[in-house]
Amino acid sequence: MKIGMVLYYDPVTRYSVNSLAASIDNSGLADLFLVQGFDKLFEITRFIIDKYDVCIIGFSLQTYMLTNDNFLNNLLLFNKIFKEKCIKIAGGPHPSGDPLGTLYSLGFDIAFIGESEKTIVNFLEEIINNGDIYRVKGLFLKNDDNYFYTGKPEPINLDNYPPYPYWRYLFNPIEITRGCPYGCKYCQVSYMHGFKMRHRSIEKIIHYLKYFISVGLRDIRFISPDSLGYGLEYLSREPRIDLVEELLSRIYEEYVSKHGARIFYGTFPSEVRPEHFTEEAARVLKKYVSNKEIIMGAQTGSNDLLKRIGRRHSIEDVYNAVEIAVKYGFTPVVDYIIGLPGETRDDLVQTLVSIKKLVSMGAKIHLHVFMPLPGSPFGYAEPGRVPDWFKREISKVIGTGKAYGQWIHQEKIASKIHELRIKGIIMPRRGRIHAAPGINTRSSVPP
Repeated sequence: MKIGMVLYYDPVTRYSVNSLAASIDNSGLADLFLVQGFDKLFEITRFIIDKYDVCIIGFSLQTYMLTNDNFLNNLLLFNKIFKEKCIKIAGGPHPSGDPLGTLYSLGFDIAFIGESEKTIVNFLEEIINNGDIYRVKGLFLKNDDNYFYTGKPEPINLDNYPPYPYWRYLFNPIEITRGCPYGCKYCQVSYMHGFKMRHRSIEKIIHYLKYFISVGLRDIRFISPDSLGYGLEYLSREPRIDLVEELLSRIYEEYVSKHGARIFYGTFPSEVRPEHFTEEAARVLKKYVSNKEIIMGAQTGSNDLLKRIGRRHSIEDVYNAVEIAVKYGFTPVVDYIIGLPGETRDDLVQTLVSIKKLVSMGAKIHLHVFMPLPGSPFGYAEPGRVPDWFKREISKVIGTGKAYGQWIHQEKIASKIHELRIKGIIMPRRGRIHAAPGINTRSSVPP
């Protein structure tokens, strides 16, 4: 049986598509096409239907991709035209958070829940052997009028999976950590990848960077929910700076000294938690990294709101981290989210006070607006809105060049997500998916 498979290669989700493509290629179970743009997708899909025994079309979706009317309309049209002609699958943050809407409203056949490098290979094995896909953990699918969840898969060992398909000459920042123990209520990461941090070993990081360097790339970046948490598994205010230094020193020795590469660590997409940015951490980063900025999250200036959203640090931790960063010659860039659920005027006043203090200390402010993302505890909260009085005050800081961000656009995106809920594109919460005993390995979602 010959399987032809397409992964839609959207710039928004290319990092996750790269890792998935690497897993599929290594399995040898399908001929894989990476396609960007719906015109090309329609063309390649028709080719696969004509030339292969099985056609599988896959999308990695983030919720805010659906707020683009052109993308959403094309997606709905595609799934309608190729209904029953191809197996249409979707994975990533949005399907993991809203599997019911992914099938019922968007028209997919199967939603992949959580990380999918192992799940997709198991799925292809069942397809090619005419097996039972209900044996594959991590799938949400429909049978007649019933929806089933096949159960939670075991978290993968990152060392067993390449971070990118270097044989296709596709590269991205190398993922060194997956999972997050903090469970911030506005964020999908812990709920999609687990509350235990898993790390790619230093040996494997060095190994995969070899291919990165071999094609002439020189700026080495990393993906991590907390780059100074490398080596930790659970909650800790004490970072393993010894392991961070071992990682950076090995990369420096192998690729900076010998090949003129540059290390970017503690900046996007490998930001730091403020309580982990100690004097020791600053000294280590100063020795090895080329980035001049350190990005850290404050999210709000209110300690009360920090507790309510699950951040597990204080605004005083942010002040301390900014002071250390400036001392060691870094420009601290501090993230804030306006419009968080339950945010009061007093919380916003404290946020404004903290922003002005941080700016006076030498920080820059990166402003965001809360967007309700399915799969997070705040996934069905009201969209973030910025009061007019706060807009007037923060505009004064922006005018000095000390604050920036896409916060005005994000306020519109948040409202658009809310509209998608009203239209039923994003389905309302139906309670937790639970096991249905006696149906093989299947689990069901209540109607």
